[in-house]
Amino acid sequence: MNKSRQKTLAANQLTEFYHNDFVVDQFRDFKACFTEANKPVTGVIIDIGGGVGYFAGAVKDNLGYNIRVIDMDPLSVEICNKKGIDAAIGDCTTLRPKDDETVACFNLILHHLVADSEQATKTLQAKTLLNWFGNSRRIFVNEYIYESYIPNFSGWLIYKITSSGVLSAIGKFISRLIPSFRANTFGTGVRFRSHNEWQLIFTDEGFHVTKSIVGIDEKVDFPLRMLLIKSIRRDSFLLESTV
Repeated sequence: MNKSRQKTLAANQLTEFYHNDFVVDQFRDFKACFTEANKPVTGVIIDIGGGVGYFAGAVKDNLGYNIRVIDMDPLSVEICNKKGIDAAIGDCTTLRPKDDETVACFNLILHHLVADSEQATKTLQAKTLLNWFGNSRRIFVNEYIYESYIPNFSGWLIYKITSSGVLSAIGKFISRLIPSFRANTFGTGVRFRSHNEWQLIFTDEGFHVTKSIVGIDEKVDFPLRMLLIKSIRRDSFLLESTV
């Protein structure tokens, strides 16, 4: 069995991501990393796991850049194409990049790349970034950040719960009583990390973090404090080559 194989979400789980709740923040950070930082984009931007195209539409309409959505969900790709956004079906962990990409965007995607073990999950996330880095040369990452009272603990604990069949069943039951524990990744897994954890993965794989943007802390309900979660936010990173 290939322990680095990606665990994927079911169709009914994917539809819960058909929203534009975070696009304003993602677009603001993207613009700060490129346009405001005098790093003009040429070629095609790839929006990995871009869903129904909210982020891609914002980039295309406001900045005029060429952008292509890559998503595993056929319905999302169909919706993008109907909106006039270039889109194609593909798995970012295995799809071979074309020669026209100059920037790859991972908006709240990396924490969904999970495998059968902690080490295999880290390897999968790193290899996926490296796969797209070969051509794009620059990568924009917007990710959930889970800071813990015990360093790096909460994200690891959530991964253990959501990736275990038994613990996920217990979690689903508890979430009926305590809505704060609700998660659509029960039984599949999700791997949140702290800011420093992500930075270490990036630098270990040879990326240079040329810009990082710290997001605004979100409300952490009291029940989530039981998981020793200190803060939750969404940070952005611009990765470039060290060579």
